[in-house]
Amino acid sequence: MTRISLKVTGAQGQGVNSVGEMCAKGLKRIGYCVFGYREYMSLIKGGHSSYQLDISSEWIESTETEVDMLVCFNHHGLERNACEVKKGGIILHQTPQWKFSKEQQKFLDDRGVRTVYLPSEDVLKKLKAKPILGNVLVTSVVWALLGRKAEELQELVQEQFGHKGEKVIEMNFKCIEEGFAFLETIDPSTSLPTGQAGSGGKLKMENCLLLPKPNADWKNHLLITGSEAMGLGLIHAGCRMYCGYPMTPSSPLLSYIAGMQNKTGMIIKQAEDEITAAQMMSGAMHMGTRAATGTSGGGFDLMTETLSLDAIIENPSVFILAQRPGPATGLPTWTAQGDLLLAIGSSHGEFARCVMAVADAQDCFDLMPEAFNIAERYQTPVIVMTDKQIAEALFTQAPYDQKKAKVDRGLLITNPKELKKLKSTDRYDPDAKDGISPRWLPGAEAATYCAQGDEHSPDGSVDETAKNAVEQMEKRMKKMKAIERETPEPMLWRVQNGKCKEEKADVELDLLVVSWGSNKGVILDTLKGHKGQGPKTGYLHYTYMWPMKTERLKKLMAKAKRTVLVECNHSGQLGMVIQMAGGPAITEKILKYDGRPFFVDELLSKLS
Repeated sequence: MTRISLKVTGAQGQGVNSVGEMCAKGLKRIGYCVFGYREYMSLIKGGHSSYQLDISSEWIESTETEVDMLVCFNHHGLERNACEVKKGGIILHQTPQWKFSKEQQKFLDDRGVRTVYLPSEDVLKKLKAKPILGNVLVTSVVWALLGRKAEELQELVQEQFGHKGEKVIEMNFKCIEEGFAFLETIDPSTSLPTGQAGSGGKLKMENCLLLPKPNADWKNHLLITGSEAMGLGLIHAGCRMYCGYPMTPSSPLLSYIAGMQNKTGMIIKQAEDEITAAQMMSGAMHMGTRAATGTSGGGFDLMTETLSLDAIIENPSVFILAQRPGPATGLPTWTAQGDLLLAIGSSHGEFARCVMAVADAQDCFDLMPEAFNIAERYQTPVIVMTDKQIAEALFTQAPYDQKKAKVDRGLLITNPKELKKLKSTDRYDPDAKDGISPRWLPGAEAATYCAQGDEHSPDGSVDETAKNAVEQMEKRMKKMKAIERETPEPMLWRVQNGKCKEEKADVELDLLVVSWGSNKGVILDTLKGHKGQGPKTGYLHYTYMWPMKTERLKKLMAKAKRTVLVECNHSGQLGMVIQMAGGPAITEKILKYDGRPFFVDELLSKLS
């Protein structure tokens, strides 16, 4: 598989993301699959940040450690990232009279890396353009170095900024033209090697980073982040209220659906803290309105008392847990998978819950309706796990199915005739099938019951007798078995002829990789390049984390020559949960916990 990698670096606020996202939109329009990955510090402005874009004519959903082109807005990128440029790659920078150290220069010379200095400030002054148009100028030079046409970029600019008027479009077009013209006049002795560009000559196509042939199939795909996809999933699920408090990496979801509020009519509440956000969500669900809340690790800690309350009053609730490295504040703007045990064991007491984990933009959309259906069907909390990698990555996504999602509200009684038949003791009836008793809303013309945090009798009144305590605990815990019956086994993926396909049979494998969450994309990309790719390699992906099913894993491991657990945490938490659920021990582990996701070449090296 041919892929080209582009990394844009600079201080936060310099336009790093703007250049990366503009390139992504333009490349997708002409038929490329792109995957965008952000790195940034916990600062509003300054620091060092980057936006990496991996480009292919085939499906990709991962990032490489090395890049074909490095674009530097300041000297920090030259110092930190020059060593990441591949053989024959290009560095485009804006730091005048920059000199690499002797070691760096030798490294770059040995790799045949070419450097181009772009005097952005001088070009913008010449055009009498505002500094913000430096992003368009840089993008145009990148576009030219990718061997693409100026007209393609102009079409994108017209589409994005056409509403701002002719003068704005005219100045953007001038910047694009100047960027392409610049590459025809640069001095080959200080930038590209002799014969590639300069003296007014044209930049030759063979000296650009030649992209693979475009694939028209990608043109109609969406470019979407995980947070945006999850926001659409909430809307698709019929969620009418979202409550949260800003905490990276859950904040982009809150921002996105808040921006959609006028279109959707959804109530968005930014509470004073995570406790209030969780209580608002719980109250809305108790009143019959589909609602959700979202946060990250420390915020979720504050929400766990509400989680326990929802369990004992048998109130459906949906919590979104966006993971980042801990403990404490940890690495606020980086990624991890260290909260699986937190999600499964959080809050005091024993009670039924469902924990699921999204893997990509498709899951973010598809699993939200399912989360609400499970919560209402079993009248219990559901935790949907994501992480910074998914929340902020840019995916090339097939258009979503716009058909109305299936809505299952379980035993929510709204029919007037049925409401009149209800007794107060029906609400927490210990003999209810699978522990699921009728639920009706406050204010309904029906018998009354009490919803409270004390252990209670069937009508909700406080009851501390031993007999009642046993009956109510067993009633609530019956739900776990019912949820387990419903949830599917993990999905097995195989790579055949360069394509990722689901495998229904429990086949014999040389290599079985087991993982969950955001690792899915990089594992599938890695298996495409593995020496045993094809029918002898497979990836078992877990979506439903609790209750945990292990039967299929047992069968596959019994046949596999080698089984490897891959996780972004220190302890191999999925492996621990598998054993907790009676599954086999996976002894070979590849674990990463530096705040970065797995990179495709890194994982390929570890699996080989």
